[in-house]
Amino acid sequence: MMHKKNAIVSGRNSNVSFFAERTLIYVLIGVFLFITLSPLIWILSTSLKPNTEAISFPPKIVPEEPTIDNYFFVLTDPTLARSLVNSLIVSIGSTALSVAVSALGGYAFARFDFRGKNIILSIILGLFMIPVVINIIPLYTMLANIGLLNSIVALMLTFQILIVPLNVLLMRNYFETIPKELEEAALIDGCSRLGVLRRITIPLSMPGFVIAAVLSFRFSWNEFILPVVLANRSDSMVFQVALYQFISIYRIEWGYLSAGITLSIIPVLVLMLTFQKQMIKGLTLGAIRE
Repeated sequence: MMHKKNAIVSGRNSNVSFFAERTLIYVLIGVFLFITLSPLIWILSTSLKPNTEAISFPPKIVPEEPTIDNYFFVLTDPTLARSLVNSLIVSIGSTALSVAVSALGGYAFARFDFRGKNIILSIILGLFMIPVVINIIPLYTMLANIGLLNSIVALMLTFQILIVPLNVLLMRNYFETIPKELEEAALIDGCSRLGVLRRITIPLSMPGFVIAAVLSFRFSWNEFILPVVLANRSDSMVFQVALYQFISIYRIEWGYLSAGITLSIIPVLVLMLTFQKQMIKGLTLGAIRE
């Protein structure tokens, strides 16, 4: 009888413990979602308010007079429209360049053994740890000397210091999950090393390429410090820098600024939602090491 009572008490305690753990997990998830989504909801709400309502006090989450005039202004302003096109060109160009360079570098580190391999890889990863601000003056001087200052090409090249080191490590880890025997069989059949890379390795590594491309695009699209210093002329200005015109010493155009921020979120959000399955597959497979 005592054993049955102890079993019942133990079962009740385990149920209470399980309920408490589940409750704690849900509370933590709720707090995380609130911290993550509340700024986005506030930005979206502000973008639908007239400027007079956006600065009213006390603030209101739901707009009293919703309007899309802020979006219309941002999309029709010549400077902002051109900067949006510049951002797309820079992001796509820097993404293509970084993925190509990172794939070749990652493949070399994954498949070839050479002297100083680990040291070189450590140096590449160390470059990723250097703050961007430290590189601004040398980059500005170098680009000015070769005549690339205030150009889209300059941004495509300089963005590589933010993207390539991380993508090289990512692609190397992914290439190492592909069996070498597949490539060796193709080499025995007479295929060249580049042919093996093009016909076998790259098709099998597409999830890794998707991750590298999405990360590259996100870094390029969201970067502000380098463009504001290296390309602040109207013909080469990117969207993130152009939005800064709504911030002045005496006033901030919150409606226009919020509409611009909302528009800037859309490309990255659409890209990640479109390729989320490939990204999940690439992250899980790339994390498996024998």
